[in-house]
Amino acid sequence: MKKLLLIAVVALLPMALMAQTTHFKFTNDGAFASISDSTDNSSLNLQVSRGSTGGATSTNLLFISFSFAADFSSATLVEIVGTIPNSAFSGDNTRNLALSLDTSTLDPTATFSEICTLDFTQVDPFFTCTALPSGTIQLSFHENDIQRNRILAFEQFSTSGPVTIHSHQRADTGSANAQGTILGTSVSSANAQVGVNHLSTLEFIHN
Repeated sequence: MKKLLLIAVVALLPMALMAQTTHFKFTNDGAFASISDSTDNSSLNLQVSRGSTGGATSTNLLFISFSFAADFSSATLVEIVGTIPNSAFSGDNTRNLALSLDTSTLDPTATFSEICTLDFTQVDPFFTCTALPSGTIQLSFHENDIQRNRILAFEQFSTSGPVTIHSHQRADTGSANAQGTILGTSVSSANAQVGVNHLSTLEFIHN
């Protein structure tokens, strides 16, 4: 059943979400931390990195989560993409990094955020999108030295419904433990990543 719902979601997303195109492109150059997680009913991807936007030092965030209700009657998509206060991402080196973000502090001219719900109980299901309510993201990352990688040139296009993410990364990375909360949901993983980006780019397009 879930596979059928996923097909429905992908098919309906382009028609259901906002018609206006939202476009962000970051240069990530400095310390970063990321976490990805998935279960039978949900998935999330969060990346935060120091970098530059328009020639100015910035901290850039990409967060996308997708989840089904327990009875598969609805699906919810949450997106936060853009620059965040530099003070929200702290740590002198990749051994210990922390993200402490209050979404009420986000500049709407520099950050795109929304929450969308798809109601499968309707005859013609469609997404209803609204502004994301204020919340917090509190994560700590601790490098665990289980694995290290040097990424010389990695390019990827990833499309989910109306969202396309184009990333090109050069980085030194290491595995990390991560724990904390994302918008009220507890998160814990031994498969997170920390590292240093070297003039990597990330482009987000929302049609």
